[in-house]
Amino acid sequence: MDVVISNCVLNLVEPKSKRRLFEEIFRVLRNGGRAVISDIVSDEAVPTELQNDPELWSGCISGALTEEGFLKAFSDAGVYGIQILKRDEKPWRTVQGIEFRSVTVQAFKGKQGPCFERNQAVIYLGPFKEVLDDDGHRLERGKRYAVCDKTFQLYRKEPYKNFFALVEPLEDIPLGEAKPFTCGAVRIRHPKETKGQDYNITTEGGQCCDGGNGGCC
Repeated sequence: MDVVISNCVLNLVEPKSKRRLFEEIFRVLRNGGRAVISDIVSDEAVPTELQNDPELWSGCISGALTEEGFLKAFSDAGVYGIQILKRDEKPWRTVQGIEFRSVTVQAFKGKQGPCFERNQAVIYLGPFKEVLDDDGHRLERGKRYAVCDKTFQLYRKEPYKNFFALVEPLEDIPLGEAKPFTCGAVRIRHPKETKGQDYNITTEGGQCCDGGNGGCC
């Protein structure tokens, strides 16, 4: 499937079946597919007495995951790029001091698979000083990092593409000829790895752009 959508029904699934529910969402999605789920979540764990109240079950209260638990369920299922698209500021309902509100989460499938070295690099553009992705890559703003082809391809698509500069190698390495890439700790990619060790070209200055005033900075 390309997309799985749901609107406020996941909380009606019994607690012991929720893990399987998220696993099934992951299973039916194709690589590159996404899930967009809106549901009721709580800001605190729902106590046992509320879980055992049949009226609150029908009212989308008893089976609600916490906000953190909702996101963790997505992560545990194996998706990536998990993003809160909408979080209601005001609670939909408050019971015994616990706030219940609607959140909408989007996530993607496709980070699984082998890693290959093709001399590609990525640069995180900001605005944060550093970010940590779903595969454990911790990237500081403005630095050039070596990544495998799989991660490189993920970063060129939603939801990442507006936050990264992608540096292609000067000489393409066909995927069929690429060597395995060890996706452990991240490392800086020296520019000569992508340009080639013998790269020694000299060019004229390019055209400047200063907003149309005709000058150069």
